[in-house]
Amino acid sequence: MTSIHAQTVFDAATARQKAAEAEQLAADVAEFERKGGKIQRLGNTPIDRAGISRRQVVEGGAERRKAAKGGKA
Repeated sequence: MTSIHAQTVFDAATARQKAAEAEQLAADVAEFERKGGKIQRLGNTPIDRAGISRRQVVEGGAERRKAAKGGKA
């Protein structure tokens, strides 16, 4: 995407700031692990689409939420 397609946001972090924050975060995590800390790294859980339609995935528990509200939409 070029600057033609994206509107400039003046309060957003610069690439240099993001790099510095990423470097600091990596250092903090390394120090935490060095001190014996453990980090649980979770993967993504794919949806088993064999028994569910795409619409059901997108809408999630809409029907359940409506029922909890007394059937009012």
